[in-house]
Amino acid sequence: MANLKVFELYCMLIVVFISGTYAEKYRVCVVDGKNDHKQSRQYCPRLDQEDSPVECVVATDRLDCLRRIHKGRADFGVFTPEDLVAAANSDVDILLTNEIRYFPDTKFEIEIVAVFSNSAGIRSKHDLPGKKYCHPGYGYEADWTRILANYFEASVVTPQCHSNLTITENRVKASSDFFGAACKAGPWTSDAALDFQLKSKYPNLCKLCGNPSTCSQNDKYWGRRGSLLCLTDGAGDISWARLEDVQQHFGFTPGTIPTNPEGYSLLCPDNTIMPLNSTNPCIWVVKPWPVIATQRKKAQKIQTIITSLVSTDEETWQSNLYDLINPINSVVKPINPIIGIQTYFHNSKGFLNANSFSGCHPPRTIRICTSSNIETAKCSWLRESAAVYGIEPDLDCLKADNKTHCMMALADNAADVVLIEPDQVHQAKRDFNLKTLFYETVHDSKKYLTSIILRKDLNINNLEDLHGVKACFPIYDGVAWNSVVYTLQKNKLIGCEVDKEMANFFGESCVPNSPKDSPESFRKLCQADDFTGEMGALRCLSSGAGDVAFVSKNSMINFLNDKYPSHHADTSFLKIACLKKNGSCHLSWAPLGQAMVRSSSSDMWVKDTYNVFLQLDALFGKDFKDPTSPFNLFGRYDGVPNVLFHDYTEKLRNIPTVKNTDLMDLPYANILAEEKICISESAILSGNFIVMMLAMVFSILIC
Repeated sequence: MANLKVFELYCMLIVVFISGTYAEKYRVCVVDGKNDHKQSRQYCPRLDQEDSPVECVVATDRLDCLRRIHKGRADFGVFTPEDLVAAANSDVDILLTNEIRYFPDTKFEIEIVAVFSNSAGIRSKHDLPGKKYCHPGYGYEADWTRILANYFEASVVTPQCHSNLTITENRVKASSDFFGAACKAGPWTSDAALDFQLKSKYPNLCKLCGNPSTCSQNDKYWGRRGSLLCLTDGAGDISWARLEDVQQHFGFTPGTIPTNPEGYSLLCPDNTIMPLNSTNPCIWVVKPWPVIATQRKKAQKIQTIITSLVSTDEETWQSNLYDLINPINSVVKPINPIIGIQTYFHNSKGFLNANSFSGCHPPRTIRICTSSNIETAKCSWLRESAAVYGIEPDLDCLKADNKTHCMMALADNAADVVLIEPDQVHQAKRDFNLKTLFYETVHDSKKYLTSIILRKDLNINNLEDLHGVKACFPIYDGVAWNSVVYTLQKNKLIGCEVDKEMANFFGESCVPNSPKDSPESFRKLCQADDFTGEMGALRCLSSGAGDVAFVSKNSMINFLNDKYPSHHADTSFLKIACLKKNGSCHLSWAPLGQAMVRSSSSDMWVKDTYNVFLQLDALFGKDFKDPTSPFNLFGRYDGVPNVLFHDYTEKLRNIPTVKNTDLMDLPYANILAEEKICISESAILSGNFIVMMLAMVFSILIC
């Protein structure tokens, strides 16, 4: 077999020597890292040259690479075991050709054991209740997922399913009731406030830590070696640790300073015990190495190329490809024979079963409502990714025809969460009694800033000057519409009969989606769907139909940069007006989007659900911990922008700002909360108002 591979490579090189080019190019899928870690920029220019049999295909994340290979748009790439589980659950057809091992003779990347002190009186799992537990903690999930971190407890602790507690608290409470004391340092949840509450409520799980009051990542017993120090310092009875760290800690690895291994043993998952220095130690769960995965029909040829690679200082395609797939200079080991995902995991003890521990019945599921095929597809991959990394409750994806139908589904308890645009927030709150779960927060430059866009030749110096001008709005009852209504009411330019008075204040207008019984002037300027939405309102203005448009400042910038078709409109005479005395040129601001849930949702359910999305943000958002992103929460999906979430989103938060210090004035949420400002002084002094107030007082006295 080895001679055959050498012969194939030899033939390939002969072809190159004769022709100077390759008849077929194999496409390696590349995922760039954060910030300046752009592997494509570093390695792909050399690979894309004619003398190379390989060219680059750049993807947004590793699961994007899997989809590209599955659809035949790429041929191979590097993937983690978690990626492979998601691929298997999504029926992606790939084969595995090579492992990327940091240590050539180590079969798995991670092997985890349970080490206990012989003085603790542990002879089997039945002796564990009431013992003191040393855990490595949380906060380095890039290679130590919560599934691996929680595997021991999931194996020995009886789960609890109190209906009035979140899933996170149920797990914490079960461990707190099972162990006498523990050190589980680091963030238990992604929500800092909830994390503090849980640690205050279950302090025995921090009792063994060096600083129990903080129980943080700065604790001396936090981290891979921290759990072993907790054990050998005498604080705890049993430690959950990586075998590699155990061997180093107790001096079984050459060149290490040992801790005396006498008095310590291994607790085995089959309920037996084993000496610490056993040549074949008992493992609870393993994590396999990263692999090269390929299209089935090209697997053998790609394995031949990959196996032949070496790293050199020479600027060759071979060296560039080797460094691209193996940036930390590990050993690229062929898998013989080439195998599928299920076969690869067959001998990976515990890895596939880690998610199969019994949960609560009926299971808790967060149902996300989507409104397009591509939203549903991204949601499905998000669901698989969340499951692989141990995020609970589970996600489910339900498709409706549009966002309004999604809101109806939430109101009818047929779905739980819908992600909407700012223009839909008022409808969600008013018509379907929904409330905000979280906001997609962005930097100031990316916020929706409601702006007044004018023709440069229009002499407008204050709000009163807008009287009688022809107005273009993106949509009825949206951010721009409600912000203009609020501003005019606040300045006592219109009263409470909004539609009638807006029609009287402005001239002929285009207000898309306005009710059928609204004034006819709202439809005078509209040209079918051409003037609908942000870009439509700007086309309405730039075509000469309107005098003023109320849209987001960023829409104006994109329109002028011709990022959207302008239908040959003249944009040279447009300007952003600043009509406010305090210097603020915007009428309101809003985040790009937000998630809505039923207002009747319980506090417990809201905590559970919000925590799930914070975990998704931590794993798959802008601050992901892996060298490359496993799944891009905020970014293009299959080349399409702003699917489910917006590309510019920085974080998910339960307040609409990136930071608590954000002091930008006129948030749209406040405008919606002040809908009754239209009660003017004249109305208050009117006889009708006085009669109404007297009637209310009289009814109270009678009661």
